[in-house]
Amino acid sequence: MTGNLLLGGGLTAALAIMAICFAQKIPSARLVKICAGISAGFIVAASLLLWILIFENNFSVEYVASYSSTTLPTIYKISAFWAGQQGSFLLWLLVHAIVGAVLTFRRTSAAALGIYFLLQSILTLLVLAKSPFAEHSAQVFEGVGLNPLLQDFWMAIHPPIIFVGYALLAVPFALSLGSLLTEAKSRTWLEDARKWTLAAWSFLGAGIFVGGYWAYKVLGWGGYWGWDPVENSSLVPWLLAAVLLHLINLARKKSAVLSVAHVAATFTYALVIYGTFLTRSGILGDFSVHSFAGSNIGITIALANALVLIGGLAIIFVKAKELPQGNMYESHGEAAFIVLLSCLLIIFIAAIVWIGMSMPLLSQLFGEAAAVDTDFYVKSTAPIALALAIILIYVFIKFGRMINLGGKIAHVGFLLMLAAIVISARGETVTQEFQPRAKVSIAGHEVIYEGQVFQEDERQKFYVYTVDGEAVKALTKLRGNGEDAAREPAILKNFSGDVYIAPHAPQIENVQELILTKNLFAMDGELGYIFNDAHIDCDEHNQPIQATAAITITDGEVEEVIHPLIIVTPDGGSSKSMEVFGGKRRVRLTGISGDLEKARLEILPTYEKLSSMPITATVSTKPFIWLLWLSVSMIFIGTLTAIKIREKGQGTRDKFFNS
Repeated sequence: MTGNLLLGGGLTAALAIMAICFAQKIPSARLVKICAGISAGFIVAASLLLWILIFENNFSVEYVASYSSTTLPTIYKISAFWAGQQGSFLLWLLVHAIVGAVLTFRRTSAAALGIYFLLQSILTLLVLAKSPFAEHSAQVFEGVGLNPLLQDFWMAIHPPIIFVGYALLAVPFALSLGSLLTEAKSRTWLEDARKWTLAAWSFLGAGIFVGGYWAYKVLGWGGYWGWDPVENSSLVPWLLAAVLLHLINLARKKSAVLSVAHVAATFTYALVIYGTFLTRSGILGDFSVHSFAGSNIGITIALANALVLIGGLAIIFVKAKELPQGNMYESHGEAAFIVLLSCLLIIFIAAIVWIGMSMPLLSQLFGEAAAVDTDFYVKSTAPIALALAIILIYVFIKFGRMINLGGKIAHVGFLLMLAAIVISARGETVTQEFQPRAKVSIAGHEVIYEGQVFQEDERQKFYVYTVDGEAVKALTKLRGNGEDAAREPAILKNFSGDVYIAPHAPQIENVQELILTKNLFAMDGELGYIFNDAHIDCDEHNQPIQATAAITITDGEVEEVIHPLIIVTPDGGSSKSMEVFGGKRRVRLTGISGDLEKARLEILPTYEKLSSMPITATVSTKPFIWLLWLSVSMIFIGTLTAIKIREKGQGTRDKFFNS
């Protein structure tokens, strides 16, 4: 309840700013600054409250119970904030509110601020519509915890970077509509829009690339980009942001381009909302491993998307006659034509990706939902990307002197990225079975599988390989019941590229299950078992937290008493295996009857036996893959460098607040 009240306070202040700005009754900028500070303060307080609830393990809040647990490491308790749908919206709102407060301290027009805080009000309503502060319908004493796949440093920082990009893209959209509402012919909004678009493009791109590196490093399917609809939902606005950026730069020199710059600003931000709708409405639930489950928030996001797109285009249509007219270029040989042609090619790529990612939605209109495969994207975008690369090389040869330092770094990075994608894709891939300690020659590399190594706490295990004399490990995270939860590949990095080993889950067939009855003797073929007793421990609320059994195991001469236990969790329970008779046998308690008269025990292969089992793995080479990581770093650095460069050709500014 407190969290929702804080969000309500932030919404009220944002609506007040919107009303003041649209009414244009501003005695001074101080009132707007105060309201923006209040709105941001309430939203920051709500965000801090959610973190406090997570760190205090307050499982009476449904969101906390769903994405955190008492055993979750600190870094992942922090990232649990944005692990779910509700929290990620709050993170987006948090960044948006902070940027909004910054805008009020800059020379931003009243109309642009009105648009920006209208967007902030919509975001706040979306957070309230599916609040992260909702109470749990049942009493819970341990949370589910974070998905093991998300328990990785790169995935912990990926969403915040993406949402910084999303929030920053709202600024050029607001500046565009604000200028149209006040003085349509004005181009003075372009310089500020250029800087904010550069920042948004760099952060959104960095977020996409971090997600790609996480997929490469963690998922183990051998690549960094799978053309997944959720991946594409952030790629499309990034591509259009690149178009917007180039049109803004061109519009500052040629007034006739101003109209298409306004259109680009509207479509770029509208596609941010559209991508959010696709990923969070449940439409992609059967087509993407990243998609959120369906919920009633989908229609709310769709309405917000319609408001942004239709509202923005309606304002452009009404003001179209006031916008500058004329030729956008004089000849096909000048720089303006080349820029516009490049933008058109990028738009074609974005349109293809949009069609592909929207196919589950579009196909539903005519029948059963369906998705396109990766070949659709590769075959349709590759020729356009090649044409774009050729044009970019031509631009460097003929117009290189006109590009600033940051632009040079970013564009060289983009060319290098296209080359790295092609080069790294020319590696070899082999899937085969590996016998322990047997040498195998694959793609010019000597690979030896050394076996499995388990951590003592049974939270992780490693598949150990020797590649060209160097040891590498493939990590597998384990669930509480010992089953595989997430597998990461083993990667040997060197100058010529990576050797990438993705082990497959082993097929363990010799798992025996025993149902033990209290005080009765049972055998597994070699050892005898007697279930002696069991008891259940409860908390202060008389809720069970763990069940413990006492079982005697004998080989006919020696007896050993073990006390395996089951920890009660929201999804049932988890238990660890135990070694008996010096590691000659491994057992795990999997169930105890309610009357404590029966117990279920699994007889598992020993660690020694598991280590000696053959394993199937997919080994692939990634030639000069490091060039890809270098290129995306160059794009990010070059774009940030360009922000600080003040270009010529600025006109007078719009009417601003009096400070």
